[in-house]
Amino acid sequence: LSCMMKWLFMTSRATTLGQFVADMMARAEYTNRSLAADAGVSESAVRNLLKFGTEKQAKDPEARTLTRVAKALDIDAIQLFRLAGYIPPETAAYSVRAEYIAETFDALPPEKQDAVLSVVEAMTDRQARKTAIQAMRNDPQNPLAGMDLSTANVARLLANQLIAQNQITEPSQAEVIPSGARILQYRWGDLPPDVQTRVKALIRHKLSLDYDPTMVDPEWRS
Repeated sequence: LSCMMKWLFMTSRATTLGQFVADMMARAEYTNRSLAADAGVSESAVRNLLKFGTEKQAKDPEARTLTRVAKALDIDAIQLFRLAGYIPPETAAYSVRAEYIAETFDALPPEKQDAVLSVVEAMTDRQARKTAIQAMRNDPQNPLAGMDLSTANVARLLANQLIAQNQITEPSQAEVIPSGARILQYRWGDLPPDVQTRVKALIRHKLSLDYDPTMVDPEWRS
């Protein structure tokens, strides 16, 4: 997202799909006709979006329409899918304190980060977390050290890296990723097959105009 559209996205107070789309259209100076033209959808589809959530006769919007309109408005399609009721509302994953501590940790020099990790390692009662933290401390230059590569957050990170580095623009390209492609500290061909399968599936969903969020693993919905 552009910096301006990110700001618009964060400051919109709309609570319905129609209100949100209208808000984004107004700030981007779109009319029904110009948005329809840029998004490659009909004007009636745009009018239906603007009615959704406020008028009972509005039809459920198609996933293709939501994806194309989001692209034209330069916003995250997931927000439109949430407002359309395709997926549950987003919930805060961490407390405000946790977010603040995370930002503080990232700003610390390596030796102080290691000191913090040593305290967390000593205090946690879960062996799996102790093992993961030990791996992080032993390989501080590896951003994924100690992480479970099959988790949703890591899958998203790997998918985004592959899309950007290999300029993937079509869902089918997810099937022909070079084995030597580098992702952070990893070589694509060295990743476990189940991780590759999940990342490729996520890439296809991200790039497909037929994206249907109800078919995606729930933990990929953020």
